[in-house]
Amino acid sequence: MSSMDRFVRWLTGEEGGENPSMGDRSPIRNADGSGLLALETNAEPYGVTVETAEVMPGSRYWRATRVHHLSPQENNGRHHIYIDAVKADGTRAFNTQAHITWEGGEHTATLDKPLNEPAANFPMFKWQKCTVEMQGMPSDKVHGISSSHPDEPNPDGTQSGNTLFHHSFLVIFHEVTAPQPVTTGTIEGRVENSHEGLTVELVQAGAVTASAPVAGDGTFVFPAVEPGDYSVRLGEQSVPVQVQTNGVAQVTLTLAASGSVLEGTVPDGGGLILRLVKDGEILAEGPLGQSGAFRLRNLTAGSYHVQVLRPGQTEPLVISPTLEMDGKNRRTVDLRIPAPAAEKPNEVSAPEEAAAAPASSGSPLAHYVLFSAQDTPAVRQQMAALLPHLAEKGLGFGFDYQEAANAEQVTVIGDGNVIPEFQLIYLSTQGVKVRRLTGTPEEIAAQV
Repeated sequence: MSSMDRFVRWLTGEEGGENPSMGDRSPIRNADGSGLLALETNAEPYGVTVETAEVMPGSRYWRATRVHHLSPQENNGRHHIYIDAVKADGTRAFNTQAHITWEGGEHTATLDKPLNEPAANFPMFKWQKCTVEMQGMPSDKVHGISSSHPDEPNPDGTQSGNTLFHHSFLVIFHEVTAPQPVTTGTIEGRVENSHEGLTVELVQAGAVTASAPVAGDGTFVFPAVEPGDYSVRLGEQSVPVQVQTNGVAQVTLTLAASGSVLEGTVPDGGGLILRLVKDGEILAEGPLGQSGAFRLRNLTAGSYHVQVLRPGQTEPLVISPTLEMDGKNRRTVDLRIPAPAAEKPNEVSAPEEAAAAPASSGSPLAHYVLFSAQDTPAVRQQMAALLPHLAEKGLGFGFDYQEAANAEQVTVIGDGNVIPEFQLIYLSTQGVKVRRLTGTPEEIAAQV
C-alpha cells in the first residue's frame, strides 16, 4: 500500500474497518466558544490563513474545520489540494462545489468522488497561491495554499515526499448554523438536607417568575434567565442572586435536618390524646390507637415534649422529659398514666372487652396485626380464632391502618374484600413491612 493510499484511508476513516460511511467515521471534535466545531490546523507555518464568513445569527454557512498540511509520508511527492465537505447530519455533501481561485485564474471542483477517497482534488502548479471556499451558501475562505515550500528531508537526510513544489493540503468544510447571541444566564443551585417533593421558586420584584423541581441529589437549575437581580425561595428561606449575560450563578439553600424519629408507647392509652410540643409550641395532637403505640417522623432539631391528655381536657395526664432532637437521631419514650388517687391498682377490674385483648410482652411497634374494621361474622370468627395466639405472642392488634403505620411490621388478616388495597399501599409508603394472611380462621391461626 502506497503512502497516498494510507493517507486516503486515514482521511476517510477506512483504516481498520470495512465499507465505512462518512457519517459514522467523523472523529470526535472539540467545539469553540460559540459551540461550533473548532478549526484544527497545522498549516499556519506554511502561510495558510482562514477568513471567517460574515453571516447573520441563525444562518447556515460552510465553516472550515480542518486545514492539514500533509506529512511527507502522507503526500508522497504530490502537489494537490484535497477538499471534503460534511453536511449538518454528518454525511458527505455530495455534488456540492468548491471554488478555487488564484491570481489570474479560477476553478470550480464538484465534490463527487467515492467515499474511499477525498471528495475532490486540485493539482497546483509552481508558484501558484490558492484560495478555497465552498459555494451554494456563505463560506469561510482558506487563503495562501501553495506547493512552493522548501524541501523537508527525512531525519536521515534523504529526500522525502515533501520537496519544493511538492506539498499538499487537505481542507474540510462543515455545514453549520451561526449561533444566536447569548443574552441570558443560568442559575444552578443545591438544597442541603433536601427531601423528595421540593420545588424552588425564582422571584423578581416580589413576583414569582419561574419554579424548578429539586432533584433527588438536591440540585436544581433555572436555565435561560434574563440578566438582573433575583432571589431563590424555598418555603420561608430566600437567597439573593444576580444573573449576568452568559454567566452561571451558584445558589445554596440549607434546610434544617428533618429526619429525627420519636416513638414509644402509652400502656392502656388507647383513645387518649397524644400531643407533640416543640419549644413550647403545640405542633400536632391526635388520638392514640388501641395499642397505645406511636411514632412521630420527620422531626427537625429542637427541644420536644410529648403529652397525654383525656379527650376534651386541657391538662395533661403525663408529660415526658425534655427530648432533644437533632434532626437525625431517634428517641424512644414510654409514658405511663398514673392511677387515680381514689383507686388502688389491685382493685381495678378490667372491662369485659379488655379481657380478650392480648397481653403485650414486647413493643407493639415491633409487630402489629391489622383486622378489618367491618363488623361481620367472618371478622368476628377470625378474631375468636386468633386472639389466644396474639395474647400468647404478645402481639398488638387493631382495626385502624393508620395506627398500624406506626409499627415496623404489619400482618394483615383477610383478603382484598375486607382489607382494601389502598391501605396496604399506604402502609408500604410509610416504610412498613407488610404481609397478608388469608384463608379460614383456623388456617390463618396456624400461620400465625
